[in-house]
Amino acid sequence: MGTARWIVHSSATFEARHALATYKGEAEERHNHRWQIEVRVGTEELNSEGYALDFHDVHGILFDAVATLDGTELNDHPTIGDPSPTAEHLAEVLAEILESKFDRIGGKLLSVSVWEGPENRVDLNLDA
Repeated sequence: MGTARWIVHSSATFEARHALATYKGEAEERHNHRWQIEVRVGTEELNSEGYALDFHDVHGILFDAVATLDGTELNDHPTIGDPSPTAEHLAEVLAEILESKFDRIGGKLLSVSVWEGPENRVDLNLDA
C-alpha cells in the first residue's frame, strides 16, 4: 500500500507504572502514568457501505491490546520491560501486536503514538 487515502484514528488510555532502567545514568524510581495510545490505520478505498474501516473494529483491536496493560508494572512485562519500558519501546511493542490485527480487517497500521502523561508524546511512523 502506498500513501493511504483514508486514515482512521483511534485512541485508548490505561494506567500503569514504570521506571526507566537508566535515565541520565541512573535507575529511575517506579512511578505511575496515565498513558494514552493513538493509532492511525489507513486504507485505499471505501467499502461497499461507504466507509473506510469500521471505527468499532479499529477501537476494539486497540482497546484489547492496551486493556492487558491497565494497572500493571511495565517493567515486569516480558517484552515492554526489556531493555527498558520507554514510551518509544512501548510504541514498538504495540505496533508488533497490532499490525497483523489491522491487516485482517483490511487496514494498514500507519503510526502508533504514545503519551506518557498529558504533555509528552512520541510517534512511531510506520508509513515512512
